[in-house]
Amino acid sequence: MIKQIEQSIEENALILPGQHVLIGVSGGADSVALLLMLKELTPKIGFKLTAAHLHHGIRGKDADSDLEFVHKLTRKLKIPFVSGKTNVPALARRKGISLEMAAREARYTFFAKQAKKCGADLAVTAHNADDQAETILLKLCRGAGARGLAGISHETALNGLRITRPMLDVTRAEVIAFLKNRKQLWREDRSNKDLSFLRNRVRHEILPLLQKNLNPKLKSALTRTADVLQAEDEWLDHLTNDLVTECEQPDGLMLGMFLCYPKAARRRVLLQWLVANGVPSDSISFDTIEQINALAAARRGTGTVTVSGAWVLNKEYGLLHIRPSTSSSPVPPFEQIIRIPGETIMADIGLRVITSRAPGIAKGKPRGPATFPAQASLSTKALGRKQLLLRSWRPGDRIRPLGMKGSKKLQDIFVDAKLPCIQRACVPIFECKGEIVWLPGYRIARGWEVKDPGEVAIQINVELV
Repeated sequence: MIKQIEQSIEENALILPGQHVLIGVSGGADSVALLLMLKELTPKIGFKLTAAHLHHGIRGKDADSDLEFVHKLTRKLKIPFVSGKTNVPALARRKGISLEMAAREARYTFFAKQAKKCGADLAVTAHNADDQAETILLKLCRGAGARGLAGISHETALNGLRITRPMLDVTRAEVIAFLKNRKQLWREDRSNKDLSFLRNRVRHEILPLLQKNLNPKLKSALTRTADVLQAEDEWLDHLTNDLVTECEQPDGLMLGMFLCYPKAARRRVLLQWLVANGVPSDSISFDTIEQINALAAARRGTGTVTVSGAWVLNKEYGLLHIRPSTSSSPVPPFEQIIRIPGETIMADIGLRVITSRAPGIAKGKPRGPATFPAQASLSTKALGRKQLLLRSWRPGDRIRPLGMKGSKKLQDIFVDAKLPCIQRACVPIFECKGEIVWLPGYRIARGWEVKDPGEVAIQINVELV
């Protein structure tokens, strides 16, 4: 099985020589097996390994024992170990989501924070072929398109962190056989047998029934289907990028061009455009996309669709516009000193600022104020020992845009970009000693540019949390 994992890593470029890998280890069979295999592959591939364990605050003493077990195992294997603790039930109540969804969100948030702390390039999780099969069946029963039925991918990015999954072609039975052959113990989570959880019913009842009466190799068939759909989904995403570029303007989506596309293309364009404008992908349902499609094609010239309760899509003047709902609580003025290097999270406006000192000049065409992610490179000499401040917009603010003469009011920039008034309160402004040095999504100020790509600069990335 180690050769199988090595082949998956090589074929999908999941781990490269010289990288620092953070592996999530719950103490269960899958993660323990992956830890052992990666430990053996470390000298062969040439990467650094750190183990991470999150205590979910759910299972009391059992969870405490899981933490102790993983810590002892990593000490025995001489692998660096990091851990954390959170309250998943409280997170679920606060966000109105299931325990499973809250636990997933907590884990990936924890991985992202720990990766930044220890300098890891990516995180690795132990999802296997059984997880893949269960996920596809769940998506199929709930109703999903090709993207949903593609299941779990070998690689994704969450919270700005690259996540890879080398075990997707390995079954749970193979994992158990591997551990027994190594005489390696693992921890059993009793909640995995609780049939009140939908995934457990699929695992213990539905899948065995289908394997017995329909296809004994069902897991392999579903995994193969996922591989096909993932490749097609990547190709369709590439095509959709071109379509979005064709019909997108700074102030909205052009209906004349958009309505010429086939229905399947319109669905993908809408999803990609909404996500690019800050709407969380998990909050965009199929019904919402269909409502927007119907509004776009309707003869009436105006109309609105509410997206996940926090966003409003308007149709007017042959364009679709998306903005935060006016029913959302107004954002109070904010001000925060930025860590350099490091991470600063602005929870009130849902943004994360990551900074580093490194050579290079950020590239990419600005898409307009309040569009994220946004990157900039600022002169280290210009900053000196002064502090960099991130704050909210104030009436009268001006910037001396690089490449332009004189200065310009931020309010005029917002008007030119057709940025709704309600969104202006959330726009982050970077200031140093009273001077606005960067408006994310627009330009940096004169005097703050990096002239030599080889010189060390302040690299800033602003992204949605």
